Amino acid sequence: MAEGDLDAHLAERVSWDVIVIGAGMGGGVLGHRLARSGRKVLFVEKGRSTLPGTPGTIRGAVAELAEPEAARTHTAYYDALARSGRTTDEIEDISGRFAKRFTPFIGSGTGGSSALYGMVCERFFASDFTPRQNFTDPGDSSVPEAWPVDYQAMAPWYAQAERLLGVRGQPDPLRPEAASVGLPAAPPFSADNQPLVDHLRDRGLHPYHLPMACDYTDGCTTCQTYLCDRGCKNDAAGNCILPAVTEHGAALLSECRVLRLDADHRRVQAVICEHRGEVLTLKAGLVVLAAGALATPTLLLNSRSGDWPRGLANGSDYVGRNLMRHLLDPVEIWPHADSAITAANKEIGLNDFYLFDGQKYGTVQSFGAIPPMEWLINRPGTRGRALRAISPLVRQVYNRFFTGGLVLAAMMEDLPYLDNRVTPSPNPGSDGRQRMRIQYRLHAGEIERHKAFMRLFADMLTPFRTRRLGNGRDNANLGHVCGTCRFGTDPATSVLDAQNRAHEVDNLYVVDTSFFPSSAGLNPSLTVAANALRVAAHIDDVHFAN
Repeated sequence: MAEGDLDAHLAERVSWDVIVIGAGMGGGVLGHRLARSGRKVLFVEKGRSTLPGTPGTIRGAVAELAEPEAARTHTAYYDALARSGRTTDEIEDISGRFAKRFTPFIGSGTGGSSALYGMVCERFFASDFTPRQNFTDPGDSSVPEAWPVDYQAMAPWYAQAERLLGVRGQPDPLRPEAASVGLPAAPPFSADNQPLVDHLRDRGLHPYHLPMACDYTDGCTTCQTYLCDRGCKNDAAGNCILPAVTEHGAALLSECRVLRLDADHRRVQAVICEHRGEVLTLKAGLVVLAAGALATPTLLLNSRSGDWPRGLANGSDYVGRNLMRHLLDPVEIWPHADSAITAANKEIGLNDFYLFDGQKYGTVQSFGAIPPMEWLINRPGTRGRALRAISPLVRQVYNRFFTGGLVLAAMMEDLPYLDNRVTPSPNPGSDGRQRMRIQYRLHAGEIERHKAFMRLFADMLTPFRTRRLGNGRDNANLGHVCGTCRFGTDPATSVLDAQNRAHEVDNLYVVDTSFFPSSAGLNPSLTVAANALRVAAHIDDVHFAN
């Protein structure tokens, strides 16, 4: 049994106040808040527990570097992914002429993707809550005029989330509302980042130290893509799940995959799960979905019944639609000819092009060093075998001439469209489990904005030596997926109400990024955490007032 796990059969015998499906940022924050106020909370998580003391957990490096021999078999490789906090679920992408299948680089397990994130915890702009006005031509997108909540309503919850996650950093000089936030200071820019900061300031731009959920212990390199081995990363696992279980009486069932929700015409009656080969039936007064913006809508669509022929809570037919994922374009930059940057050092934020010349683009952030070639080599399959056959000399050339730079990335906001969606796939994965199927294409507005943003981005980097590392159009990058169960005031065009409760199901809430009606142009973590606190307070007031 994993560290902190409850006996599965005992879990069936308890009548829980709240079952939280998913132990990432939304589920972890909400569950912690409700457990702390005395509610009987059960976290149900399909991934492994990676809480302190769980044997076999991989920390301090991605699985491909920590256990290179695992790539020799699919079984060993996927076991290593699970022990390093990553998903093993397969995605089927039918967006192009030919379908492709891949395992996305997203979190699964205690902490979800927050256990792997780069710790950027930034408030949205006030204008992000009135998104449609930010685009000169939103075209046929479904981006709304406004969210059901505004910045002023979210501000106190942002402040609570920042304290919960220990966020520190500099205010963005381009946002008047950021000056009054009063975050603790982050360390000075590192020697890796300072030359680029100086260059940007010389260009008349406004770089600042990103707000980070990081304690910056000695030797901290602001790790991302893997589980922290120093204890300075503040995430949903360490700051929420662990204290909820050890101090506030919550329970955890890891490696427990929810198959469907059984519901009548108004309420969820049972959560049907598979736990290590056994089917469990769990019951609670409230069910909170926080499985992520891919898995949450897939679960609702898999919960079809006579009362819900199109899927649970899907009277609007919006479940799974409006899929967004940001467009991320990383570029490697050599601030000096002899740059030898090896650490993550995620520090720089820049929003000069967030709202620029009457158009909305997005943010720019530093990401630190490019991973070594072995990150790609140590993977199973045809590509991994081919890369492993490359001579050591070629690997040395790669690591000598194609590493050492600083990665800077442009992150552009994409808009929601009804035809961009996630659904259950009819084709099983290699492990026999059901895949999720995505369909996502860029529309004309995104293509034009992306071209304009990339021109601004490239000009900003002159005269440095640069190298493009990827393309924002690649659907394999699903780190910021959102929008697939949006909240709103009109049940005909949304799945959830303003308090994140399903319009049609009295005891069902959703608190992962599924609820976003627009993706904004910034990292979503802090907004997810702040909203989870807001929803938890509402649940306490409305459902447990007595």
